[in-house]
Amino acid sequence: MGTTVKLIIYGDSTFAELVKHYFETDSNYRVVAFCVDRAYKTKDELCGLRVVALEDALSRYSPEEHHIFAAIGYKSVRVHKALFEKMLHLHYPIASYISSKAIVDASCQIGVNCLVLPGAILEPHVRVEDNCFVNSGAIVCHHATVEAHSIVAAGSLIGGYSVVGESSLIGFQASVAELRRVGKETLLAAGSVLLEDTGECAMYAGAPARMIRSHAETGIVLAK
Repeated sequence: MGTTVKLIIYGDSTFAELVKHYFETDSNYRVVAFCVDRAYKTKDELCGLRVVALEDALSRYSPEEHHIFAAIGYKSVRVHKALFEKMLHLHYPIASYISSKAIVDASCQIGVNCLVLPGAILEPHVRVEDNCFVNSGAIVCHHATVEAHSIVAAGSLIGGYSVVGESSLIGFQASVAELRRVGKETLLAAGSVLLEDTGECAMYAGAPARMIRSHAETGIVLAK
């Protein structure tokens, strides 16, 4: 796979463990440490590796020799975005993981801090912006765009020429018809079928999907 690159993972949850597994079994990255914000540091070790305060990372791991990846889950999509933006100020090169078992056309554009997991399909001319996760078995059809900080859950489908707005979450086995615009901070519930454009900051559910409620104050929050 080429020269080994040292990687720091921002996060110390089970999701961070999963990300470590993907990088180390299917890329040229080798994870050397985890980091978290000092105020939330509760452990010194994870998977046999040191957990350091984010504020100390630069003094321990130079940006010239290390890359970084923010393995922040999506219980709160606004937090997912905010911690990515905080990481940007450290000026490390930012990694992405694209599974060798995903089908990704050479014409696709994929940003930094992205995950494209095994079995995902990105058809020609798809654009996936920074800090997006495309999970196992998801299909993003030709000329579609997934805007920054969005999550495409396992088994979901984004139709051709559609746009998933920033900080949105397309739930398990949900479908977006072609030529649709999913508004910013939209949550499309699992199994739903979206046939029309959406507004912003709202949950949609059903087949066909209809607006259920607004979350303009909190953003998408899946768990406390």
